[in-house]
Amino acid sequence: MRWGTARPAGWICLLALLLQACATTGAMDGIEPEEDLPTEETGRDLNPPWEARNEETDEEARRAEATEALSGMRGVASHVEEADVELVFRFWAQNGVLSLLSWKRGAGGAHLAKKADSFAPGFEDHLPTYVRARIGELVLTLHRQRSTWSLRSLTTSENSKPLEARTLPMRRTGVTADTLAQAHAVATQVSRGLRVPDGGNATAWVEVRLDDDRVLDATTARYDSHGGPPVREPSPELVAQLTQGILPFTQGIGPRTLRLRLEAEHRRTEQHAHWRVMEAGTLRPAPEASPDLVAEHYALYERILREWREETQDAFVQAGVTSTEFLATWFISSLALRGGLALFEAVAPRLAPILARGGSEAVAWFRYFLARVRPAEREQFHLLWTKAQTRGLSVAEKEQFRKLMARFEKLLDARLDRDASNELRRMAQKDFYGKLHTNLAKLLIDDDGFLYPVHHRLPLEYAHLFHRLNINARENLWGVHKLVHEGINNIWTSFRRAKGKATEEDVRKVAAIVDRHFGRWVNQRYDVGRSASALAKAEADALEEVKLLVNLILK
Repeated sequence: MRWGTARPAGWICLLALLLQACATTGAMDGIEPEEDLPTEETGRDLNPPWEARNEETDEEARRAEATEALSGMRGVASHVEEADVELVFRFWAQNGVLSLLSWKRGAGGAHLAKKADSFAPGFEDHLPTYVRARIGELVLTLHRQRSTWSLRSLTTSENSKPLEARTLPMRRTGVTADTLAQAHAVATQVSRGLRVPDGGNATAWVEVRLDDDRVLDATTARYDSHGGPPVREPSPELVAQLTQGILPFTQGIGPRTLRLRLEAEHRRTEQHAHWRVMEAGTLRPAPEASPDLVAEHYALYERILREWREETQDAFVQAGVTSTEFLATWFISSLALRGGLALFEAVAPRLAPILARGGSEAVAWFRYFLARVRPAEREQFHLLWTKAQTRGLSVAEKEQFRKLMARFEKLLDARLDRDASNELRRMAQKDFYGKLHTNLAKLLIDDDGFLYPVHHRLPLEYAHLFHRLNINARENLWGVHKLVHEGINNIWTSFRRAKGKATEEDVRKVAAIVDRHFGRWVNQRYDVGRSASALAKAEADALEEVKLLVNLILK
């Protein structure tokens, strides 16, 4: 997570108003026993609304991708002044998307070239068709002739997909004014720091930090020179050359470093040193998260990025607000991969260790937690977190986020209100039969044709005592017949007399009592005629044990 100031590192542009948060949920005077929910109430988690794209839209996007790739190559080629020079471009090709991985310039020819009349004529028409179904590296070698560029060779290789490579075609072409300004500013910064000995030569390696389409900053990683102390400044043309060399790499995803190698020479008859950018390629940080989480994050984030770049931000905002699963996945994966856990810990010291587990476990826990958050607060969190991941937060927004996290932390100790309890029951019913036990969806059906209710082994009423527990986890959900469910609820109703003094350990003891007496009917068909007497005895025996426990607690 990056907090940044007015314009720090970032991803996508976020143009949404932040809503004022509602009050946090508080304790209730009383919680009703677990209630049965009809089968049709299966939760409100919705799939992101942008999943459907027609073939015509994607074909248009693939043509735009080819145009964008060719535009980047033209920009690099426009600074080659000699004839008989080769440029080698390496792309990752997938679904018609061409993500530039590196480019390299060959040695210069002996003669100056004329202004190019054309750039690989005919290639633009055939490129979208060629790359449409291709997955892998694509290497294009272009040759500079006296008055034109031609395609000398096109080869492929089967390497693994780089993280920054996109896979979803976008209709948008060109770079934003912000990206252009950032690339120009960084190029100017680099150029000002370069010097060449009088009549000598030099080589410099420059590293530029990128994040999505943002150009953050640059440093000179290494500098070698020959011929005396460096005194000669580069020609003004170097800024444009560096800018054009950087821009094609801004079409990637996530944080990465671009390394450029520059060579220079100075002729004593000239005022400025003549620099050439000889090659540029992407360096990739080693992700700290698991490969599965990395892949999940980048796949999700690319969808988000495309929607924002194609100006359908409302779909993204609405998806995050209505789907706790979507927002939980987006948050946990970005938290793990963006190195923001330490900063998050500063504003949410109790939540951070729980979320630090990462992966599906943390996603599931945070999804359960978000169900407790009121919609207005959830929307504010969604917008603030996305802004922190994109352009950074202002001082005022940082304070909003800090206050919101303080309210989130209080929720850990607050009893669930009725809305949160009902939402979690809906989620439990949906997940139990739709994800966790799909095989039981045809087995646990009562005589009226309804699915058995889903019971929380450790009840929602006591969720505030189990901070690290995902109350909707597989091990805490049971499918039980309605009559069994009523019997179990009677046990917990009896235990409610100790509610004011009950501890986490006491709740676990009651759960163990229920396990012993009702376990035979968990996730099993219940025979109403044959099991009625056994159920009545199980309830009576369990009630007796709980009564003794409550008396001990109240002493």
